[in-house]
Amino acid sequence: MKKILNPFSSYRSKPQLCAIMISAVCLLFSCKKFVEIGAPVSKIETASVFSNDQAALSAALGVYANMGTSGLTICSGGATLYPALSADELTYTSTNTELLSYQHNAIIADNGTGIYGRLWSPAYKNIYYANAVLEGVSKSVSISDTLKKQLKGEMLVVRALNYFYLVNLFGDVPLELSTDYKVNNIMVRTPVNKIYDHLVTDLTLAVSLLPASNPAQLNILPNKWTASALLARVYLYQKDWANAESQASAVIGSVQYHLENNLSNVFLQGSAETIWQLASDYRNTSEGSTFIPSGSSSRPAYAINNYLLSAFENGDQRKVSWLKKNTVSGVDYYYPYKYKVRTSSPITEYYVIFRLAEQYLIRAEARAQQNNLDGAKADLNLIRLRAGLTETNAADQPSLLSAVAAERQTELFCEWGHRFLDLKRNGQVDQLLGIRKAPDWQPTDAVYPIPLSQIQANPYLVQNSGY
Repeated sequence: MKKILNPFSSYRSKPQLCAIMISAVCLLFSCKKFVEIGAPVSKIETASVFSNDQAALSAALGVYANMGTSGLTICSGGATLYPALSADELTYTSTNTELLSYQHNAIIADNGTGIYGRLWSPAYKNIYYANAVLEGVSKSVSISDTLKKQLKGEMLVVRALNYFYLVNLFGDVPLELSTDYKVNNIMVRTPVNKIYDHLVTDLTLAVSLLPASNPAQLNILPNKWTASALLARVYLYQKDWANAESQASAVIGSVQYHLENNLSNVFLQGSAETIWQLASDYRNTSEGSTFIPSGSSSRPAYAINNYLLSAFENGDQRKVSWLKKNTVSGVDYYYPYKYKVRTSSPITEYYVIFRLAEQYLIRAEARAQQNNLDGAKADLNLIRLRAGLTETNAADQPSLLSAVAAERQTELFCEWGHRFLDLKRNGQVDQLLGIRKAPDWQPTDAVYPIPLSQIQANPYLVQNSGY
């Protein structure tokens, strides 16, 4: 088999990697807007971008560069921050009215920075870029078949990840599968279940196309197991327990990843637990710079609330390693400390998208739902023991499912919106947040509004109820 070029072999830990990735974006997608307006301006011919393997790799790197841009966009901290405020994880301690609207579940459709600028628009830009690479790869006669498979698989994963978050945050959304702006600008909203079916199809294909080994160092590109990890999550959300277990087992059984014994190492760039992470050569993570205060006497802008603090059992080392405390004017403020670097350099942390612990929790839940209680407990106990806790004493299916949900809350807190999404998929969001977020919470708050600018630009888009 032909060896695939390692796109980072010449740029490992060098500043020019970032420049190359950003240049790739500019060359392949030189346009001002990608979702709601006309044809891109100054766009170079796609054929020239995909004229050889190295050029095609650079185009794909441009997609990842866009995903990892700073500014709390959907794939760079936004999918963590906003759902954490909407749920019962974070309390915003300052006065920005837009951020307070997430905490108080009072978001408006004309919320430009968060809803449109950091969630909706970046997701559709990522999708547009992925579609452009998919189209360019399929038309090219100059790149190798092996690389074609790899890049197609990677872009299917990228597109699926962004659609996963769009449907979970906004509900029904337009399913854009090409770069044809004339078609995209008048699309109706596709039902969530149909988008999930499409994600299953795309990710199943990606599993078959991608190599089992990672094509770059430090797991910074998707591989076969990345596709399986996302597919396991999609099946879990569809309540397809058997397939969720099967895909999670595939990732776990690949033996390419293992749980870090030291919790402080889980989010380092060299973590053995990481399945896929976004790299940067010019900064650490948006979450680190957002959540960590400027000094030990500063009040964090985003504090862990008491509901999350009380969820940790006595002796849980995650509370020690993944939370930190500042005391300001006699008040203790805990803040997320999974990422431990606030400054831009030196770079020791990349942004983790998928990690092995989630796969164990997916499999534990899927097994419990199928009454494989021993198997579920075995998976759950791996996570608990790593956290310094004793094995679960759950003895029946209901108590074991509750134990898995509780473990997800403390293992995956302030991480890619898991808590908010879990409450919704488990049918608990109205019951729990209706009490904890009273009197603000309304059932319609379970999804965010479609940005007003999109409603105005596309007469076929209908707003979510309650907005």
